[in-house]
Amino acid sequence: MASVPVSHLILFIASLVIAAGVVGTITTGVDRVSAAVEDAGLDATEQLRTDVTIISDASAGVYNENGNVTLLIKNTGTQRLNPDGSGIDVVFDGSYVRPSAIEGELVSAGPGAAWSRGDVLRLTIDTNQLGETNSGLDPGTDHRVYLTVNGDEELFQFRTEAN
Repeated sequence: MASVPVSHLILFIASLVIAAGVVGTITTGVDRVSAAVEDAGLDATEQLRTDVTIISDASAGVYNENGNVTLLIKNTGTQRLNPDGSGIDVVFDGSYVRPSAIEGELVSAGPGAAWSRGDVLRLTIDTNQLGETNSGLDPGTDHRVYLTVNGDEELFQFRTEAN
């Protein structure tokens, strides 16, 4: 009769060891999921706080004869952005614009200031650096500039004047 309690004791200890291993594994998994949810929450907060608006007038001539397109972009969100426009992804007429072809200058704040709410950035795009697939600023053509900043998307369309 003494053998039954010993076997029960062995099974009980084995089940405790297995339970401890399962709890350790589950705790690690829960910690990883929790960290991922927290990171996603911070990213979502940053995206929600970011809002920009293109305030340039399409009929006022946003381009010049050198192939530059200049847009005025106002930060209407609460997220502070880079004052040189380096956080902006630009697509011009379906072609991605490399950061080296973009120049940003904060016009409503002093040098060294962040691009804060209400500030305006002058963004100049050199369309000559887009490659052979782009026709440039041919007279009488329609153009589209698509901007993305921290998930906020803006579209600007304009037409070059015919000769």
